[in-house]
Amino acid sequence: MKLNWRKQFFRIHRITGLIAGAILLLLSISGSILVFSDEIDHALEANAYHVTPGTQKQPLAQLLLHAKQSLPGKTPYLFFVRLPQAPDESAIIRAEYAADYKVYLFMNPYTGQVVHQHANKGYFTGFVLYLHFTLLSGKTGVKIMLITGILLFLSVLTGIWVYRGAIGKVLTFRVKLEWGNRTRRWRNLHRIIGVWALLFNALIAFTGIMLQLKVLDARKTTPKEYVEVPVKVDYDQLLAKAEAQIPGFRVMGIRPPKKAGDPIRFLGHAHEAAIWGTYSSSVNFDAGTGLVKKTVNFSQAAFGDKFAACIAPLHFGNYGGIALKILYSLLALTPGILSVSGFLIWYRRKFIIKTHQF
Repeated sequence: MKLNWRKQFFRIHRITGLIAGAILLLLSISGSILVFSDEIDHALEANAYHVTPGTQKQPLAQLLLHAKQSLPGKTPYLFFVRLPQAPDESAIIRAEYAADYKVYLFMNPYTGQVVHQHANKGYFTGFVLYLHFTLLSGKTGVKIMLITGILLFLSVLTGIWVYRGAIGKVLTFRVKLEWGNRTRRWRNLHRIIGVWALLFNALIAFTGIMLQLKVLDARKTTPKEYVEVPVKVDYDQLLAKAEAQIPGFRVMGIRPPKKAGDPIRFLGHAHEAAIWGTYSSSVNFDAGTGLVKKTVNFSQAAFGDKFAACIAPLHFGNYGGIALKILYSLLALTPGILSVSGFLIWYRRKFIIKTHQF
């Protein structure tokens, strides 16, 4: 018997879409929100991000000490997520207790006062982000989301095969919506949205899988209790030294050593393209001597490093202006729309048409 490849691909396309459907709807809504996470955060918590400028900023080591003293219980790993980039900006420090529990402290760089703090799930977009990657279920949720991403990618690939004959017709507007036709409305809607969102959904599925693998890797083992590593050098002196290592280098964050032997990492950018992120270039220093151990000028990075760096920006759409974000936000809804329309097509064929045949 000759194998009907189109039928087999259609079956895989239908099954993967139906299995992942409900979660894809959730991912679509949460992903559409997360495109504007920065704008939402600054609108909801404006007082956390801005301070009244003073005359003299406190030393960076002193800010870390104030952050440590403000947190009860065991000492977490502390690092600067974002240094102030303007006189009225807060310094943001992250305290890492575990993969699923982090605390963000917004500090006045002039007084050392903690002006605001919240846990990674204690603010709106943080909750949505945690939901998006873990289903609020830790490692189990991460695995479910990883499988969903793989199913979406398979659905896109099989969809290319199934609808290959319609791609040209859709892109040249020869396939009409026909909303008044009960037989064709959902099928045509599914086809039109699926074709126009084809490349985007393939991109989102692939980058989502890569990010989920990183999230899963962070939860492979239960982390040991953090032991603070002594730092014998001055962060402020190293900051000036780091910015002199790479032409145009702007330090955005600082990571102290997490374990003995680790360097102090100054992360930022030298005005590279936004698609590589804002922490792509770096200068590493020895925590004991302050000597430069490694310098990464990302404009000269290898293809593999650039590929890895663009995964998150490509997934979240935060590498362009507001027009790109609006486009991303709208396209992010398409997996959910496709899952609903795909379900309705399946339901109609499975139950309504069969029922009317008897």
